[in-house]
Amino acid sequence: MKRKILLAAAGLLALAGLVAADLVIPVDQPICRLYGIIQVLGTIAGVLIAAYGGFVLASSNDIAERNTAKGLLGGVVIGLIIIWVAPLLVKNLVGATDVCGW
Repeated sequence: MKRKILLAAAGLLALAGLVAADLVIPVDQPICRLYGIIQVLGTIAGVLIAAYGGFVLASSNDIAERNTAKGLLGGVVIGLIIIWVAPLLVKNLVGATDVCGW
């Protein structure tokens, strides 16, 4: 069981490396570097929490635990949407042509 968890974690970290390599962050904008790191770490944490919530939802017979898992999954979806849509929202609100490489 521990071996499967370690393999899954290694796979997620490898995917995070691919996501981070795909981000184009200007050197002269340090806040964009920070945002890129937060975006990658938030996505990794969101995927792990969603996997846990899905596991609890699928394996639990208790209604209260299932409702908690549903709330957890809903929070993850909302959080990931906020993390990934924020640059587009800032770009459109400010009227900028480029925000952190987007």
